[in-house]
Amino acid sequence: MANLPESHGELRVAIRYMTIEVPGLPHKRAERVAEDFTSRYLQRHFSYSEDFIHCPSDFDADNAKRVWILCDLNIREHIIQIERVPLQCWKVNYDQHGTALFTTRSVNVKHFTNQYPWGGRDNEWEYRQKRAKAVPSERAMETSPSKATQW
Repeated sequence: MANLPESHGELRVAIRYMTIEVPGLPHKRAERVAEDFTSRYLQRHFSYSEDFIHCPSDFDADNAKRVWILCDLNIREHIIQIERVPLQCWKVNYDQHGTALFTTRSVNVKHFTNQYPWGGRDNEWEYRQKRAKAVPSERAMETSPSKATQW
């Protein structure tokens, strides 16, 4: 069983889910899964200012497919040696009430996950740098609870 994630350390999480089980609009599925994970295990909302989702092309498929997403959480700096970032694997199912039920998985997927750059591709890092230079009040508005995604 994987250790529970630390709320403050950098972490990469691979989460597997069944496409049609995730409540909400298909194009919001990956965000819903990431939000459910961070709310439960990190006690905070998912935020693109701190986190990043790598999605497969079929994450919003209309038919039943099992897909993986990679969530880079608590991003602080650009890490070239991705193998240094802790990796956890989880599976999520949703019950009839839309509640996420997470279970850990023992899967060796580092050979696959290490192909994805930490925190997104280079243009994502340029975007992060621009946001970091933004006026603090603007950044506070972007991450305020009133702006959080609602499900």
